[in-house]
Amino acid sequence: MTEPSEMIAWLDRRIASAMTWLDNFGRGSKRPRPETEISSKEYDVRMFEEIRDAYVKALDRKGQAA
Repeated sequence: MTEPSEMIAWLDRRIASAMTWLDNFGRGSKRPRPETEISSKEYDVRMFEEIRDAYVKALDRKGQAA
């Protein structure tokens, strides 16, 4: 199984990557991408953040049970 710290770091990198993409190509950029691509990246960010939060909560619960 992947180490929890490695998994959290991976999720953080995915979130940061999607946020950078939005900064570079989102609605406020000089040449924004199509709305469908922007919406898809925003959805990705929300889902990665939700997964990360759930993972951290599960780790906390597991640590309290031990």
